[in-house]
Amino acid sequence: MKAGILSDSHDHRAAVAAALALFRAEGVAIILHLGDVCAPSVLSGYRESGIPLVAVFGNNDDDRNGLQDATGGAFRQGPRIETVGGRRILMAHTYGELQPELGERGRFDLVLFGHTHRPLTMHVGRALVLNPGESCGLLRGKHTCAIVDLEAMEPRIVELPVPEAAPSPRDGRHPGAPRGM
Repeated sequence: MKAGILSDSHDHRAAVAAALALFRAEGVAIILHLGDVCAPSVLSGYRESGIPLVAVFGNNDDDRNGLQDATGGAFRQGPRIETVGGRRILMAHTYGELQPELGERGRFDLVLFGHTHRPLTMHVGRALVLNPGESCGLLRGKHTCAIVDLEAMEPRIVELPVPEAAPSPRDGRHPGAPRGM
Protein backbone atom coordinates (compact mmCIF):
# COMPACT_ATOMS: atom_id res chain seq x y z
CA MET A 1 0.00 0.00 0.00
CA LYS A 2 1.31 3.44 -0.96
CA ALA A 3 0.66 6.80 0.67
CA GLY A 4 1.02 10.11 -1.19
CA ILE A 5 2.22 12.93 1.03
CA LEU A 6 2.31 16.66 0.41
CA SER A 7 2.61 19.86 2.37
CA ASP A 8 2.83 23.61 2.00
CA SER A 9 0.74 24.03 -1.15
CA HIS A 10 0.22 27.78 -0.54
CA ASP A 11 -2.42 28.21 -3.26
CA HIS A 12 -0.27 26.69 -6.03
CA ARG A 13 -3.07 24.96 -7.96
CA ALA A 14 -0.87 23.56 -10.73
CA ALA A 15 1.42 21.84 -8.22
CA VAL A 16 -1.48 20.34 -6.28
CA ALA A 17 -3.03 19.09 -9.52
CA ALA A 18 0.34 17.61 -10.58
CA ALA A 19 0.61 15.84 -7.23
CA LEU A 20 -2.87 14.35 -7.64
CA ALA A 21 -2.00 13.14 -11.16
CA LEU A 22 1.19 11.55 -9.80
CA PHE A 23 -0.66 9.91 -6.91
CA ARG A 24 -3.22 8.45 -9.31
CA ALA A 25 -0.48 7.15 -11.64
CA GLU A 26 1.38 5.62 -8.69
CA GLY A 27 -1.78 3.97 -7.36
CA VAL A 28 -1.59 5.50 -3.89
CA ALA A 29 -4.28 4.29 -1.52
CA ILE A 30 -4.35 7.40 0.68
CA ILE A 31 -3.23 11.03 0.47
CA LEU A 32 -1.83 12.75 3.55
CA HIS A 33 -1.61 16.56 3.50
CA LEU A 34 0.43 18.27 6.19
CA GLY A 35 -1.12 21.71 6.00
CA ASP A 36 -0.79 25.17 4.50
CA VAL A 37 -3.17 24.54 1.62
CA CYS A 38 -4.49 28.11 2.06
CA ALA A 39 -7.53 28.39 -0.29
CA PRO A 40 -9.93 25.43 -0.18
CA SER A 41 -10.40 25.55 -3.96
CA VAL A 42 -6.76 24.46 -4.38
CA LEU A 43 -7.87 20.93 -3.49
CA SER A 44 -10.37 20.81 -6.34
CA GLY A 45 -10.57 17.27 -7.64
CA TYR A 46 -9.20 15.58 -4.53
CA ARG A 47 -12.58 14.72 -3.03
CA GLU A 48 -13.79 13.35 -6.37
CA SER A 49 -10.60 11.33 -6.95
CA GLY A 50 -11.82 8.44 -4.83
CA ILE A 51 -8.53 8.45 -2.90
CA PRO A 52 -9.12 9.16 0.80
CA LEU A 53 -7.57 12.41 2.05
CA VAL A 54 -6.35 12.78 5.64
CA ALA A 55 -4.99 16.20 6.57
CA VAL A 56 -3.88 18.56 9.32
CA PHE A 57 -4.25 22.32 9.40
CA GLY A 58 -1.22 24.53 8.87
CA ASN A 59 -0.52 28.01 10.23
CA ASN A 60 -1.65 29.59 6.91
CA ASP A 61 -4.96 27.69 6.72
CA ASP A 62 -7.26 30.51 7.76
CA ASP A 63 -10.45 29.21 6.07
CA ARG A 64 -10.77 26.07 8.14
CA ASN A 65 -14.51 25.72 7.53
CA GLY A 66 -13.95 26.05 3.80
CA LEU A 67 -11.26 23.35 3.88
CA GLN A 68 -13.59 21.05 5.76
CA ASP A 69 -16.42 21.71 3.30
CA ALA A 70 -14.17 21.16 0.27
CA THR A 71 -12.79 17.86 1.59
CA GLY A 72 -15.71 16.32 3.44
CA GLY A 73 -14.11 16.95 6.84
CA ALA A 74 -10.62 15.59 6.08
CA PHE A 75 -8.75 18.15 8.23
CA ARG A 76 -7.93 18.07 11.95
CA GLN A 77 -5.64 20.07 14.19
CA GLY A 78 -2.30 18.31 14.64
CA PRO A 79 -0.89 16.24 16.06
CA ARG A 80 -3.03 13.61 14.41
CA ILE A 81 -2.58 9.87 14.83
CA GLU A 82 -3.85 7.47 12.19
CA THR A 83 -3.43 3.79 11.41
CA VAL A 84 -3.07 3.11 7.68
CA GLY A 85 -2.16 -0.24 6.19
CA GLY A 86 -1.28 -1.51 9.66
CA ARG A 87 1.19 1.35 10.21
CA ARG A 88 0.88 3.89 13.03
CA ILE A 89 1.30 7.38 11.59
CA LEU A 90 1.85 10.60 13.51
CA MET A 91 1.33 13.78 11.51
CA ALA A 92 1.38 17.53 12.15
CA HIS A 93 2.21 20.70 10.29
CA THR A 94 5.20 21.65 12.46
CA TYR A 95 7.77 19.47 14.13
CA GLY A 96 7.05 21.28 17.39
CA GLU A 97 3.46 19.98 17.38
CA LEU A 98 4.83 16.42 17.36
CA GLN A 99 6.85 16.79 20.56
CA PRO A 100 4.15 15.71 23.05
CA GLU A 101 3.65 12.44 21.17
CA LEU A 102 7.28 11.59 20.44
CA GLY A 103 8.20 10.74 24.03
CA GLU A 104 7.13 7.12 23.65
CA ARG A 105 9.81 5.62 21.42
CA GLY A 106 8.71 2.88 19.08
CA ARG A 107 5.08 3.93 19.14
CA PHE A 108 4.98 5.14 15.50
CA ASP A 109 6.08 3.69 12.19
CA LEU A 110 5.88 6.97 10.25
CA VAL A 111 6.25 10.53 11.57
CA LEU A 112 5.27 13.33 9.17
CA PHE A 113 5.59 17.11 9.31
CA GLY A 114 5.83 20.04 6.89
CA HIS A 115 6.25 23.77 7.53
CA THR A 116 10.01 24.04 6.86
CA HIS A 117 9.58 23.64 3.07
CA ARG A 118 12.65 21.36 3.12
CA PRO A 119 12.44 17.68 2.13
CA LEU A 120 13.75 15.31 4.77
CA THR A 121 13.85 11.56 5.29
CA MET A 122 15.57 9.92 8.23
CA HIS A 123 15.07 7.15 10.73
CA VAL A 124 14.72 7.68 14.46
CA GLY A 125 14.67 4.28 16.06
CA ARG A 126 12.22 2.24 14.01
CA ALA A 127 10.26 5.30 12.85
CA LEU A 128 10.64 6.81 9.41
CA VAL A 129 10.56 10.61 9.82
CA LEU A 130 9.60 12.50 6.67
CA ASN A 131 8.97 16.01 5.45
CA PRO A 132 7.87 16.05 1.78
CA GLY A 133 9.13 19.61 1.26
CA GLU A 134 7.00 22.23 -0.43
CA SER A 135 4.55 21.45 -3.18
CA CYS A 136 4.32 25.20 -3.89
CA GLY A 137 7.98 25.64 -4.81
CA LEU A 138 8.02 29.16 -3.39
CA LEU A 139 11.07 29.06 -1.14
CA ARG A 140 13.29 26.45 -2.76
CA GLY A 141 12.11 26.64 -6.37
CA LYS A 142 11.29 22.92 -6.39
CA HIS A 143 7.78 21.48 -6.18
CA THR A 144 8.06 18.30 -4.15
CA CYS A 145 5.90 15.65 -2.57
CA ALA A 146 6.57 12.14 -1.28
CA ILE A 147 5.36 8.62 -1.83
CA VAL A 148 5.87 6.01 0.89
CA ASP A 149 5.45 2.29 0.34
CA LEU A 150 3.88 1.44 3.70
CA GLU A 151 4.65 -2.28 3.44
CA ALA A 152 8.39 -1.83 2.87
CA MET A 153 8.53 1.60 4.59
CA GLU A 154 10.46 2.96 1.60
CA PRO A 155 10.11 6.71 0.96
CA ARG A 156 10.65 8.66 -2.25
CA ILE A 157 10.78 12.45 -2.49
CA VAL A 158 9.46 13.33 -5.95
CA GLU A 159 9.92 16.60 -7.80
CA LEU A 160 6.72 17.58 -9.59
CA PRO A 161 6.93 18.91 -13.15
CA VAL A 162 5.10 22.22 -12.74
CA PRO A 163 5.38 25.31 -14.92
CA GLU A 164 6.06 28.38 -12.80
CA ALA A 165 3.19 30.77 -12.17
CA ALA A 166 3.66 34.51 -12.40
CA PRO A 167 4.09 36.38 -9.10
CA SER A 168 1.18 38.33 -7.72
CA PRO A 169 1.18 41.81 -9.28
CA ARG A 170 0.29 43.50 -5.99
CA ASP A 171 3.40 42.55 -4.04
CA GLY A 172 5.70 40.50 -6.24
CA ARG A 173 4.91 37.31 -4.34
CA HIS A 174 2.98 34.32 -5.54
CA PRO A 175 -0.59 34.36 -4.19
CA GLY A 176 -0.64 32.37 -0.97
CA ALA A 177 3.06 32.89 -0.26
CA PRO A 178 3.83 31.87 3.31
CA ARG A 179 3.29 34.48 6.00
CA GLY A 180 5.66 32.85 8.40
CA MET A 181 7.61 29.71 8.95
